[in-house]
Amino acid sequence: MSLADSGSEAAAIVKMRQIFASFTPVEWHETPKFSPRFYAEFARSRFSRFPYFLEKYRRPEYRAAVEALLTRHEFDMVLCDFLHPAAALLESPARPRVIFEHNVEYVIRKRHWERESNPARKWVLRAEWEKARAIEGEVCRAFDHVVVVSEDDRQQIQREFGVDTVSAIPTGVDLEYFRPQNDAMRGGNLVFVGSMDWYPNEDGILWFVEHVYPRIRHEAPEANLTVVGRNPSPRLAQLAGQDHSIEVTGTVPDVRPYLERAGAVIVPLRIGGGTRIKIFEAMAMGRAVVSTHVGAEGLPVTSGSDILLADEPAPFADAVVALLGQAALRERIGGAAQAMVARDHSWEGVAARMTEILEGVIETARPAAAWERARVTT
Repeated sequence: MSLADSGSEAAAIVKMRQIFASFTPVEWHETPKFSPRFYAEFARSRFSRFPYFLEKYRRPEYRAAVEALLTRHEFDMVLCDFLHPAAALLESPARPRVIFEHNVEYVIRKRHWERESNPARKWVLRAEWEKARAIEGEVCRAFDHVVVVSEDDRQQIQREFGVDTVSAIPTGVDLEYFRPQNDAMRGGNLVFVGSMDWYPNEDGILWFVEHVYPRIRHEAPEANLTVVGRNPSPRLAQLAGQDHSIEVTGTVPDVRPYLERAGAVIVPLRIGGGTRIKIFEAMAMGRAVVSTHVGAEGLPVTSGSDILLADEPAPFADAVVALLGQAALRERIGGAAQAMVARDHSWEGVAARMTEILEGVIETARPAAAWERARVTT
């Protein structure tokens, strides 16, 4: 079950019904950013204990639909993917329930606040991350189990939220889908893949284009940049219009052809949390990756072995130029990365670990559920 727009997301709804035994969409239309209605909703959220990015998903019809489904059918558990549906079901009596945290969400907002220079926006962002931290901790403590995607996140949730029932699973890749296609590499092509309506991605690319890319072009004039991802902002589109060596694709049906012809895949993130599946997808295709430490946070990678890591413009540019100019280095880094992902991060292995965790939650919950049924019957 999920919130869904039956108009713009019709194809996704059909796909969900093909994948799952059943899928129930709850009609919902997201308010366009920076519209008058958006600002009105954001202003009202200042009086809520929930930050806006969670408040907008707290729809009473969503919780009602979930609980109605639970009364009609017997389920083993409720599994919430991301913090957003979990916050919407915080007061629900449904048990047992598990939250799958792809990021420690408040950390993303806090890092955004730390880098913001505009005083008004900084004031708003501080309120957002502080409310996010309080709610995220409350949700994690209220749920029966928390699943995260890195050991770093597991330790942080245990330490900051006082939660012991938290498990980490490794990031997984569909190795049958993401594999080398033997297409020719495009000379000097740098590729970034990610949803461009997610602020950390946009921030990272804007930083790269402003501070890193000119250095690369100075040393490697043939260098060109392809930004692949949905909903690029007008600001990003303007960059492509100003510099013909930059391509901003928007939504594409398949990212693999772009990864395949990349001389290097870049992940210049300065804000974020969780792990970056985009890195492992590129690695699975044998591509060499240059990332910041934040971009590769939580991944079991080693700079100089299976990835190159740099946080400042000059060393980041130097790493990219080295990959573009040295085929042997590209092949060594890309080959080591592909071998590591194939060995430790297949979907089959990750799914087995997830199944083990969820079955453990069910087994733990059964005695309590049986006692509760007996009490109610008596």
